[in-house]
Amino acid sequence: MSQVELTLMAAGHCVHPEHAVHRNWRLRALEFPAMFALIEHPRRGPILFDTGYAQAFLDATRAFPGQLYRWVTPVTAEPSDFAVAQLARRGIAADDVELIIASHFHGDHVAGLGDFPRAKILYFDAAWRAVAGRRGLGALRRGFLPELVPRDFAARAAPIEAQRFAPLPGEFTPFRTGVDLLGDGALWAVMLPGHAAGQLGLFVRDARRGTVFLCADACWTSRALRDERMPSAVARLLFDDWGAYRATLGEVAAYQRLHPSLEVVPSHCVEALRRFGVGRGAWN
Repeated sequence: MSQVELTLMAAGHCVHPEHAVHRNWRLRALEFPAMFALIEHPRRGPILFDTGYAQAFLDATRAFPGQLYRWVTPVTAEPSDFAVAQLARRGIAADDVELIIASHFHGDHVAGLGDFPRAKILYFDAAWRAVAGRRGLGALRRGFLPELVPRDFAARAAPIEAQRFAPLPGEFTPFRTGVDLLGDGALWAVMLPGHAAGQLGLFVRDARRGTVFLCADACWTSRALRDERMPSAVARLLFDDWGAYRATLGEVAAYQRLHPSLEVVPSHCVEALRRFGVGRGAWN
């Protein structure tokens, strides 16, 4: 069984009122980092889980209808924040990345796909089928910006078909089925429906911390996970399936209760990223 080295980073952030996320009456603005993960594999080299914001997102949201995305979730992201720039500072060139695992196709998760031209893009087939061919307001309703899809996407796409699902090791209970992405036990993908169709969560066997669960947007914060607190009903307008989201949140919370010593990392949680030493003092 292989182990990897996991590093969490954030490529910019957006702002929401607290009540939208924690379903309370507090209106204060909170910042939500757009996490991406660098996974350094002993044979496959650097792998990314999502990409956070990138220049392509800023370009795609300058004019209507993409501009509505920025109005609903105001974004701050500088070129030095982008995944490609952060990796360069670590000595990792864009062409060194040969695999990107996309949790789902919302703009804050896949904006940097075009910055890594050699990378195959791995995702659950259901996630792409939910957005493929959508344009304008229909795409925006699903958090999808077609401009973020690289022109050579078809050549780089590596969809994970349903037939690849198999029983998971017992350590991942209550999750029952998933996919051993690389065939060596280092990365296990599971389906986390609700927030977006075909959303992918990733169990990472990290050499330093043990198993880390990157749960994407199955919940937005560790606090919401601990309390099993659904977001405001306003968020329902942007979710794929509210009932499935509730069930997924419960499943992730059950996993955390069964494995309290292991890390569960929502993609936009300041608290979780600070536990990894990311962005200390940078966010509210």
